Amino acid sequence: MNITPRSGLVFEPLMVLAQTGVTGGSESGDPFWLSVGFGLGVLALILFAVEIFIPTAGMVGILCGISAVGSIIAFFQYSGSAGGLAILTYLIATPFLLVYGVKLWSQSPIGRRLILGGTDAVDAEGRDEQGVEAELAADRREAVAREESMIGRVATTVTPLRPIGVIRIDDHRRDALAESGVIEEGVEVEIVEIVDDQIKVRPRR
Repeated sequence: MNITPRSGLVFEPLMVLAQTGVTGGSESGDPFWLSVGFGLGVLALILFAVEIFIPTAGMVGILCGISAVGSIIAFFQYSGSAGGLAILTYLIATPFLLVYGVKLWSQSPIGRRLILGGTDAVDAEGRDEQGVEAELAADRREAVAREESMIGRVATTVTPLRPIGVIRIDDHRRDALAESGVIEEGVEVEIVEIVDDQIKVRPRR
């Protein structure tokens, strides 16, 4: 495998530090290396978050990996047990971070645009993503307003409600749910609640 001079400048020092850390790390090392290990670990987490939300063609991801390796080496410089614990922590945490990171990325604006096929993705009617979302939000608001306007109105049962049946309101037949008990056919009822497009009624008093 060919290694470019630039990559050699990055990885050769890491290999040297790893070897000296494994062979020379003591059980009670310099606290400086402990601070460096935690600092590089935090830096790796920050770079991981940046890589999720900002497209960098993997450059920040590479820096994240280098920071993680550097933190492991620093922990080994402090002590062999600290280095081993750092490796174990990374092995356990990495899968969870990747899954959570992909989930966050898919919900981010950049992720949604890429999943939809790019920033210029449009639907069959020529609307972009923001236009579709705005129209859906308007439809939801209109549906909620329409449902709220029906509460308190009077309808007539077309079939018995046991507890589900059919009512007639404004010459339209709608499925309805009796608030309690059974409501016979031909009874005037009052709409008391609408939940998930399910109309709940009770006999008119």
